[in-house]
Amino acid sequence: MKLLFVLFCLCAAINVLAVQSLAHQKPYEKNCVDTAQNWQNLSQAQKEGAYRFANEQGVIAYPIEQSERFSVYIAKTKALISSRNIRANQPCPILTPVAKALGYTAEQLTVADLVAPFELRQANDERAILLIHGLTDSPFTFHYLGAAFHQQGYTVRTVLLPGHATAPSDLKHVELSHWQNTVGYAIARTAKDFKQFAILGYSTGAALAIANVAKSPPENLRAMALISPASEPHNKHGWLAKWIAKIPFVEWIDEDADLDFAKYESFPWQAAALADEAMNLLKHVSLPKALPLFTAFSEVDSTIDSTATLAMLKRFGDKNQKVENHTLYFYGNPRAAIAQLPEDYEILQPTCTHTACDKVIDMSHIGILQPPSHPYYGFKGIYRSCGGYLNDLTKYLECKQHSAPLLGERTKSNMSHTVPLQRLTFNPAYDDFTYRLSNFLNDAMPNHVHP
Repeated sequence: MKLLFVLFCLCAAINVLAVQSLAHQKPYEKNCVDTAQNWQNLSQAQKEGAYRFANEQGVIAYPIEQSERFSVYIAKTKALISSRNIRANQPCPILTPVAKALGYTAEQLTVADLVAPFELRQANDERAILLIHGLTDSPFTFHYLGAAFHQQGYTVRTVLLPGHATAPSDLKHVELSHWQNTVGYAIARTAKDFKQFAILGYSTGAALAIANVAKSPPENLRAMALISPASEPHNKHGWLAKWIAKIPFVEWIDEDADLDFAKYESFPWQAAALADEAMNLLKHVSLPKALPLFTAFSEVDSTIDSTATLAMLKRFGDKNQKVENHTLYFYGNPRAAIAQLPEDYEILQPTCTHTACDKVIDMSHIGILQPPSHPYYGFKGIYRSCGGYLNDLTKYLECKQHSAPLLGERTKSNMSHTVPLQRLTFNPAYDDFTYRLSNFLNDAMPNHVHP
């Protein structure tokens, strides 16, 4: 009887381990495209959370030596991704311009290759651009813009904020200092390696960049670009996140399927607390006088309060006697910006010529950096952002499969229609946006060496 009891316990233990293994390790017979379109098992994937949790291998963040070469930083960070991301080795045949410039073929690409930080070098140290992604995102968000800058003669660098490119659960275990240390290293390293450089920060990446530069501006920093900068949350209860994150068993704001390989869909309370902490750093800071500043965001941004962003830009302008070197590329009614900004502030309106222009209601927080031609996030791309219907599975699936969903920001008005809303993941005016941004950067950093 004792032997039978032992065997019974052993079988039960093996069964538990098998279930845990299935819940945390999806088989790799599918590539990332198949996973993103696996809507039939969406409900099950949301409940299981298989992609929500990281492998408990290695560290979430490692201490970066300020003297560390950037190539070493990239190699160490990619090794970290490979150890903690359960999809790291999953085939992902999305041959972006950056992936092509790095020498990959579509057949070679894996998830780790696409979400890891990268560097596209020139044969000189004339000028560089440092790109810093936002919360829940990864360097994949720069796979088109980064390649465009490289073609214009810039060395392009990206960093990975700790807790990203692995699994959403890792965001529960990072601190603001981890992000600050990474951004601080990247800025100092780039300032040392190049004669002149610019910083482009997106969302939380913009907030971290502003805080760092305001505190210790490098002498050879020639310009900054802020895309959908995280100034103040649209939800005014963001300050509560740090307290809610401390409540046992209350870990997640959103628990989604995380079918997007490059950007988290699930969202822990700790991540919201960190973002709020990062934005609080900006309340009283100012940027260096005469530093050229380019900002782009949407008036109807549902993540960040656009009026708070305008107030921040006004503060930067008030502190700066040369507001003629500040440019706002504004997706919205220009009168709203004119009413808040200094009189001589340059305000640009998007010029849209793409066939998708007439099909888009308004610009979202997440769409500005991606072209309509993007194979994954573009107009006819593989992935659809439908998280606004997380609590309504029927509507969620309808959004994923509808032949002509509405396209725009996740506002109450846009989501009140019978036709489901796909949150806009691309920029129909991308060509005009990149043209204006490139002109701004080239004016700030003339290139004396041909690429």
